[in-house]
Amino acid sequence: MMALLLVLALGGLMHAARTFLPPDAAAPPGAAGLAFGYLLLTAFFAGRIAARLNLPRLTGYIVAGIAIGPSGLGLLSSGMTADLRLLSGIAVCLIALTAGGELDLRQLQPLRRVVWRMTAFAVVGTAALLTLATFAMRDWLPFMRELAILPALALSAVIGIALSSQSPAVVMALFAETRADGPVKRAVLPVVVAADLVVIVLFGLATALAQAALLGTIDPGQMVRGIAWEVFGSIGAGAVVGAVLGLYLVKVGDGVDLFALLVCTVVAEVGAHLHLDPLVVALAAGVFVQNATPGGATRLIHDIEGASLPIYVVFFALAGAGLQLGLLPAVAAPALALIALRTLGIRAGSWVATRGPLVAPAVQRYIWVGLLPQAGLVLAMALVIERTFPGIGEGAAALVLGIVAVNVLLMPIALRYALSQAGEIGQAQRADFGEIAPAAHASLHQGAPSSPTIADPQEEP
Repeated sequence: MMALLLVLALGGLMHAARTFLPPDAAAPPGAAGLAFGYLLLTAFFAGRIAARLNLPRLTGYIVAGIAIGPSGLGLLSSGMTADLRLLSGIAVCLIALTAGGELDLRQLQPLRRVVWRMTAFAVVGTAALLTLATFAMRDWLPFMRELAILPALALSAVIGIALSSQSPAVVMALFAETRADGPVKRAVLPVVVAADLVVIVLFGLATALAQAALLGTIDPGQMVRGIAWEVFGSIGAGAVVGAVLGLYLVKVGDGVDLFALLVCTVVAEVGAHLHLDPLVVALAAGVFVQNATPGGATRLIHDIEGASLPIYVVFFALAGAGLQLGLLPAVAAPALALIALRTLGIRAGSWVATRGPLVAPAVQRYIWVGLLPQAGLVLAMALVIERTFPGIGEGAAALVLGIVAVNVLLMPIALRYALSQAGEIGQAQRADFGEIAPAAHASLHQGAPSSPTIADPQEEP
């Protein structure tokens, strides 16, 4: 009750403060600081309310952003939220850095087969399903009704691939909040990371082909160079950033949280101008620190988690504030159909990918839920669609954002429930990688080759 009263009091104060600001969308100097403080406090208390309702705090952050954002009460204008976009980039980098720091390449060897099978069947297969479904529903979509078959199919591929993306940000935030660990958590993380890398490449290819079909302009060489630079250039830049972080951890060791925050700020700003993907850069940096700096990743993750809560809270609240709920009614029927097909595709692909006696039953039952949440990457893709295809991109982006709005609200709840059913919530202090593949874990310490399995933790391997 106290948290709810504080949220209401903050809303009243913000409404009073807004009376001193211009009514237009442009935010004057100082408005960004006001918006940051208000968003941080409101989302934080909304997260506490969500926790009391046995919901993820993450859901409270997002709902708070929706309620006070431009699509809700309007206490935050679009200009204010635009001024806080740098924080979103920093938060994505911090989350990706933490995710990379969790990926020990030696211990991930037993998961290699499942990761790639999940990426192929659950992600690429779902992208193909959504592409065909969008094309089949083109008469329901006003922005596609006048398109010829080939351009409509090309645009459907762009939309289908965008909707097949996952959210390492949401998954990592939920793992940190619930202190989850175990076979499901250890399997989900590398899958969502690998899947996002594949989606980035496929989206670049599909967008270039759609430009050729719709606008008649394409340079194959430039397309290949651009995608290669965005992926491999980002990985190379991430290795350099990881080396700098590792050197700092070894030689200096103090103020790691502030230094990591500075590095993520530079990556978020400079990376975008160099056409690098900040998420991939930070992810590669975290992997480098984990695998090339002994003990460095543990300290890095600990210090980041202790200092980055305000940025995470504002990031997810901004994700909620950026959702344009007013666009949802116009595309409600196809959006709901695509949400159902996306869930079905991921579930069916996961069932195919995890078949076999060597995969733990908990992983078979629940890994697919970790691929359902969306945020971050798909929002960026919606902006790319809107800017790349004048005249029809606005409608396509509205469809994507409408689907994301539903997934952002519901899927973190589903993932938390799956982790609870798997018995992994609160296990971060006790879990060991041997829970996933005991034989493989033992062989790593003995120097023997490991088998690519995920064994049932309750059975003899």
